[in-house]
Amino acid sequence: MDNQELKELKEQCLCELREYLPTVKAALDEADTRLYLYASDAIREDMDTANVYELLGIRKVLRLMLTYEVDVDYVHLILRAIEGVWSDGKHIRGGLSYDTPRGYKPVRLMPYQVWCVFGIYAFFTEVSMEREYYDGMELLPSEFVRDGIVWDRRRLCREAHLFQTRKSGKTAFGGSIDFIEANVIGEANAQVLICANSSKQAKIAFEAVRQYAYQIDPKATSKSGGKFLRVTSDEITWKPGMPRTGSILVMSAGGKTKDGLYASMVHADEHGSASYVKGHSDMENLVQVCVGSMGPRRESLLLHTTTAGLVNEGPYQVQLRVVEELLTHEMQIPLGTSQKTDDDRWFALLLRLDPWEITDDLESLNKDNLFRKVNRSIGVTVQPTWYRERIAEAIKKGGEVAQEVKTKDFNIWQTDRVSEWIKPDHIRGMQTDMSIDDCTEEDGWVVFCGLDFSMGDDLNAISFLAVREKEDGGKEFFADMEAWISEDTYTNTPLQYLYKEWVERGWLHVSPGAVLEPELPVNRIAELYQNGVTFLGFGYDPWKAKSPINALSAWMVTITDDLDAPKQYIIPVRQTFASYNPVVEELDYMLKTDPPLLTFSNNPMWAWEFGNTAIAMSNDGMENKKPVKRNASETCKVDNVQCLCTALMLYDRAEGQKN
Repeated sequence: MDNQELKELKEQCLCELREYLPTVKAALDEADTRLYLYASDAIREDMDTANVYELLGIRKVLRLMLTYEVDVDYVHLILRAIEGVWSDGKHIRGGLSYDTPRGYKPVRLMPYQVWCVFGIYAFFTEVSMEREYYDGMELLPSEFVRDGIVWDRRRLCREAHLFQTRKSGKTAFGGSIDFIEANVIGEANAQVLICANSSKQAKIAFEAVRQYAYQIDPKATSKSGGKFLRVTSDEITWKPGMPRTGSILVMSAGGKTKDGLYASMVHADEHGSASYVKGHSDMENLVQVCVGSMGPRRESLLLHTTTAGLVNEGPYQVQLRVVEELLTHEMQIPLGTSQKTDDDRWFALLLRLDPWEITDDLESLNKDNLFRKVNRSIGVTVQPTWYRERIAEAIKKGGEVAQEVKTKDFNIWQTDRVSEWIKPDHIRGMQTDMSIDDCTEEDGWVVFCGLDFSMGDDLNAISFLAVREKEDGGKEFFADMEAWISEDTYTNTPLQYLYKEWVERGWLHVSPGAVLEPELPVNRIAELYQNGVTFLGFGYDPWKAKSPINALSAWMVTITDDLDAPKQYIIPVRQTFASYNPVVEELDYMLKTDPPLLTFSNNPMWAWEFGNTAIAMSNDGMENKKPVKRNASETCKVDNVQCLCTALMLYDRAEGQKN
C-alpha cells in the first residue's frame, strides 16, 4: 500500500475502533482494567498517539476475543508472577523486582505491557491428536476426549513481535517473560534460549534474567549453587533433585551452538541489528537453529524484542514488513466478527512512526505525540525532555549521533552509511529512442557487458555499455539493458501488475519454468554479434550461477575457435566496496555533469531500478561506496544498475591497458 492508502485505512480503522471499543470494555476489564486504558489511549481524538499498524494490532486482538477461548484466570496468573499482587497502588506480595532509580523494587506493568501479556497468553484453542497414540496412556490435564477424538487445549500464540525503542523497558519486560516461562508456567523441563546478535548484547539481555534468579535464590552463583538454582555467566538451571529441570541459556550469533537444545521458548533479542552478508546472517542462523529445536513442544513461543537497526538488508526487517502487510488484512474482516485466519498464532505490538511521518528532518520529530507513538513508557521509564535533548544533540552533532537517534529513539530503519543517489526523473531525462542494436562497429561503437544471473527468484540481467570516439576527441557513452525472469517467479511475484506491461512491450522477458534457461541471454548476445555489435568484455559476479557463464564461454569458443578466448573476455568481478567505489564516483559524474556524458535506452526499467538504488559507504575507514538496494523488500530490484557498474569497470580496465 502507498502512504495515501495507509492514511485512509488508518482513518477507517480509528473510526471503527472508537465505536466498537466501549462495547467490549467489560470483557477487557475482567482481565485487567489497564487493557481498556491502553486501547482507549491509542484511539484518543485529541492526539494522534498510535501508528496504523499498532491500531491494526489492537483490532486483531479484539477479533481474537470473539473467536477463541479467553482464559482470564491464566492472564491473572501471568500478571501475578511478573508483578505480584497490588491493591490501591501498593505492592502486597509476590512478583519480580525491577531495576529502578530507587533500587530493585516491585513495579506494576504499564498498560501496554499488560496488553502484551494479554495478547500472548489469553487465547486458547483445541488441537486434535492421534487417538492411537494415547491407547493405554494417561491423558494430560489439558487433554480430553470428545466424539471419539483426543483433543489438547493449547495456548494460541506461538510468536510475538515487540518492536520498541530503547528506554521503553523492553529488556526488563522481555526478561520477565523468559524467567516465568522457564520457572513458573512452562513445562517442568522447559528450556528458554536467549539469542543475541553479539556477545555484548547477549550479556545485557541475560543480566535482567540473572537478577530475577537472585531474588528467588540469592546464593545461586556459588559453585554448588544456591538452595534451588545454579547461575553461571550464560546459564540458569535448577539444582538436581528439584521438581523442575528447566533452564535458561544465552547464546550469541557467530558462536558455537550448544548441543542438546530442546527449546520451549526462543527469545530473539535485538533481532533488528542483524544483517545479511553475502546472503547469510549469523543471527538468523542461530535463531532458526534454536527454533528448529522446539520439536514437539506443546506451547512453544518465539519472542522478538527489538528496535530498528543500522542495516541495509536484514532478516528481521524483512519479517517485519510481512507482519505489517498481514496486519492490513484485518480490515477485510468486519470488526465485531468471529473469524479464524492462518495468522492468528502471532501477536504484534509495533511502536513506530506512521510511514508518512518518517523523515531525515530531526526537527520535525520534536513533537509530543510522536514521542508517545514510539514509546508507550513516556513518563515512566523516560520523560519527553529526554527526547528533546536527544534531538537537539543530534542536530548539533549530526553524523552517527543523528543516525543513532533516528534508529534507536524513533525506530526508523537506517543503513549505517547510506545516502540517496540518482532519482528516477533524472534518468528519464537522459533516455533516448536508441537501442543497443544501433551500436554497431560500423558506426564506431564497442560494447562492454555486465552480467547478473541469479537462476532463482530474482531478475537475470545484462547491462550494455556502448562507447565510441567523438569528433572532438572525447567519448560518447550509451547504456541499454536486457532482463529475464523465470515463469514461476513471474506468476507469483507481487510485481506482476508492473511486470505484465513490460513483458508485453518486450522490456522484460519470461524464461519458461522455475529457473533461467542459460541459452536465452547467450542467444541475445549472439544475435547482437551477428548484427555487427562488437563486444570487448563480459563481467560477472563469481558468486552467482555458472550455467549462463559456461554457455557464454562455449559460444565464444565457437566464434573465435580459441579455447583461451573466454578467459580473456569473460571476467569475474567481485561486488565489493573496493571494486565498486571508483566506478560509482565515475558514474555519478557522468550522470550529473551538464550535459550528461551517458544516455540510456527508453526501457522504463532503468528509471525504476535507479529509484530502488541507494549508495552505501564502507565502515572500514576507507569511505568506499557501492550501489545497494534501498530496502530489503522482494520488490526492490537494482540488478541492471549494478551490471552497468560492472560494465564500466571493464571499460576502465580496457582504457588502463591502453595507457
